[in-house]
Amino acid sequence: MTAVAELTDTNASSIDAVVPAAGTKRAAVVRGPGVVEVALVPVPEPKSNEVRVRIEGCGVCASNVPPWEGREWFKYPLAPGQLGHEAWGRIDAVGANVRRFKVGQRVGILSNNAYAEYDVAPEDQAVALPASLDRLPFPAEPLGCAMNIFRRSDIRAGQTVAIVGIGFLGALLTRLAADAGARVIAVARRPFALDLARSMGAHEVVPMDDHWNVINRAPP
Repeated sequence: MTAVAELTDTNASSIDAVVPAAGTKRAAVVRGPGVVEVALVPVPEPKSNEVRVRIEGCGVCASNVPPWEGREWFKYPLAPGQLGHEAWGRIDAVGANVRRFKVGQRVGILSNNAYAEYDVAPEDQAVALPASLDRLPFPAEPLGCAMNIFRRSDIRAGQTVAIVGIGFLGALLTRLAADAGARVIAVARRPFALDLARSMGAHEVVPMDDHWNVINRAPP
């Protein structure tokens, strides 16, 4: 499951209260389970093979939940911006050996500290976004995961595909499989997730309320 968090100057008073000085950026710091603050930290300098991106937004991954809730093996505080890895924005600096990108390009990136105003990523972990996606969110990592799963599964027309769990990723896979001509059976616990699956092209939806019920109700 991925939610989208937009980093703006107007969506949170805690962000407004922290004003960056020259050479610094605002970044979210998870201080402990359920405790986060906005801190000022230096703007990172890109290495020779990296791009630096002014972050527009970042997805919130389900993998963020355990460190947010707290486990005995996590060490706090986390690094500024840490847990954010589904970001997009515009490049504002490039390393000396970067050849594929230039300042001003809008990109989606896979990085590590993107709950912040700036983050860096290797050139090969960035993808250029076309003008048709301007002003639209683009959480690159989960979208890339969906395409990777779809291609490796070799889903084709005429196949019957069951997708268990309709969150962000499951919904994307439902649409991809349906558009490929496969017959899609969506299985989920939540009624709104089943509604979402229908809207994404699922041919059948099955409530995941009982193991044997799922097996018996799934069409042949």
